[in-house]
Amino acid sequence: MADSPKANLWKATTHPRMRPWLTVAAEVPATFAAHHYWGDSVPAAIGLTVAAGVLTAATWWAGEGTRPGRRIHATLSTGLGTSYLVVGTAVGPFDPALASTLVIGGAVAAGSWNIRQALRVNVDPQKSGGSAETGILVKAIGDAKVALRGKPKIEPNKVTVPLQLAAGQVTSDDLGNRIKHIAGELGVSPNSIRVIPDPDDAARATLVVVPKDELKTSTIWPGPSNPGGSITDPIAIGIYEDGEVAVLWFPFDSHTKRNATHFLAAGMNGSAKSTGISVAMAEVLTKPDAIVWAVDPSKGQQTFAPFLPHLDWVEMTEAGGNEMIDALSQVITARANHLGQHGYKNWTPDAFDQLGMPYMIVWIEEAAKFFRNGTEMEGLVMEARSAGISVIISLQRPSATSMPTDVREQLGGVLCFGVKGSTTADMALPDDVRDAGARPEAWENRKPGYAYLVAPGVDEERYATPLRTYLIDDDQITGALSILPRTPIDPVTAAAAGDAYANRTRYDADTPLTSSDSTRQETTVMSNNENEQAEKALLEKQVDREIDAMVGDDPDDDGSVPDVDAEQEIPAPTETWSFGQAPAPSVENTPQAGMEALMAMLDEFRTEEKEFIGPRDFGPFGKGERIGRSRSWVSMQLGDLSDAGVHLQETEQPGVYRLLYPELAAV
Repeated sequence: MADSPKANLWKATTHPRMRPWLTVAAEVPATFAAHHYWGDSVPAAIGLTVAAGVLTAATWWAGEGTRPGRRIHATLSTGLGTSYLVVGTAVGPFDPALASTLVIGGAVAAGSWNIRQALRVNVDPQKSGGSAETGILVKAIGDAKVALRGKPKIEPNKVTVPLQLAAGQVTSDDLGNRIKHIAGELGVSPNSIRVIPDPDDAARATLVVVPKDELKTSTIWPGPSNPGGSITDPIAIGIYEDGEVAVLWFPFDSHTKRNATHFLAAGMNGSAKSTGISVAMAEVLTKPDAIVWAVDPSKGQQTFAPFLPHLDWVEMTEAGGNEMIDALSQVITARANHLGQHGYKNWTPDAFDQLGMPYMIVWIEEAAKFFRNGTEMEGLVMEARSAGISVIISLQRPSATSMPTDVREQLGGVLCFGVKGSTTADMALPDDVRDAGARPEAWENRKPGYAYLVAPGVDEERYATPLRTYLIDDDQITGALSILPRTPIDPVTAAAAGDAYANRTRYDADTPLTSSDSTRQETTVMSNNENEQAEKALLEKQVDREIDAMVGDDPDDDGSVPDVDAEQEIPAPTETWSFGQAPAPSVENTPQAGMEALMAMLDEFRTEEKEFIGPRDFGPFGKGERIGRSRSWVSMQLGDLSDAGVHLQETEQPGVYRLLYPELAAV
């Protein structure tokens, strides 16, 4: 219900801005009463004069400890107000000269206090509860009790405000939740405001405001920062909004004890995620102690074309990617054993100098495609770092349906580009970074290259600071890498990778898209039958390896043969056992057949006019059922359909999707 005019008048009258004006107005009746009773009294005039002087002096005394400007302003206002009362008592409040003085002087005095109050950013901190008014900021924050800890640091296009939070009454998380309101009061974008908590004191925080988006203009890649250096050097990928260079690291550092790092690169289609990683890979490939293995089963040469002559192993099919990932399990063990035998707990540049073993970066684009089809990477990301291997997993949505939780937890670094919705942003970034103001969902794919970087070695205060990756093209990559020698792989890694590595497609610099030093040719498009045959061959190889591990040659076996008579007759059976009939074998549907069944069920749900669906609506799961695939497979398919936005739309509730009607959209 709207407020009544009477209530509105009362609110206006009691507003803090009205107090100086009410004080000036009160001079008229006070002066009239004093003139009426004491206008002809000399003792009264003397008493009022003394009282005015005492009150003015008391104001000066009470202002001790406040800022000089406030103390002088208050004392001067008190002196002028009491002087008007003394003079008005003698001559009357309606004397023309005195009335003019009140109107003009009173308006100036009241207006000056209004201006001071509007611009005030700190008041007396000794007031009860430690509450402090911070002008527009406090209005935006609401009821939160906040005081300045020091003078705000004002830089070009950046204001840093140290805040003291009232203990037990407000936290940095509370401020983070009000970023949109603060941005509205200040007239800036929510992405322009960040709240950085103090790691040592929960009652302290820092508010950072960057009013102008300095990242609107792309920065061209300046070229390798230190060609011929080491992979332990910082890898420059772009520019922060304040102009500082954004850098990250991959290997372990023995001096700072920084851990080796795997990275998650998350961002929706069109957010320039692959371009951003390409900047990092162009820098990595200028280091003589590093090599890169890469796989992209979706875009292939669109991603890798300028890198092909310089990548040690590249695959552009899902089957080839599975072979690489399978080989990595053997590579990790072999490299870790070799490093351990020579006294290395982690890979260091000295390991390259002494053993010739380069650091490895494994770049996996469109990783959700592998997870969706059951490729296991848990062991890869859990064990690879100590063997001198960092993995970059790039996908659009790092949800539980797109990537196993065990894999996500091992990715210590995040490069988060624009994403679709706050739910995906929550999955990609840590909670404290989100609370500090990181909002990648505000960019989506409208600001390609914008990202947040969270990684070991990066200043934690930078986690919620937007950056923009360098703008790089194929000619720049080719020009930078063509003048540098290609780093050879070490024998231990090559041997452990086996036939899949030995028979890989290799590219020459002169004809990178067609040349090959092996009989195998890269086929970027494979039929369903070819994929099934490749999966079968890989599975057989894995089974053979497991059997060899269990029943292989025992190093302690002396070659002796048990003392048995091979010619002795086997006695006839004395009893016969009967077993029940084996159940009819059930066959798991192919991915294509499963997808057809899933789409048919979606049409049925539309007929039933369902609005929301989830994986549970498609059960039962497994062989012999309608879809004939596992529940995890169905969940991943639903996630992909929601990414496409044609049949399903993601909701705020994980695992629940809104059913769309594409035929209506087409009409």
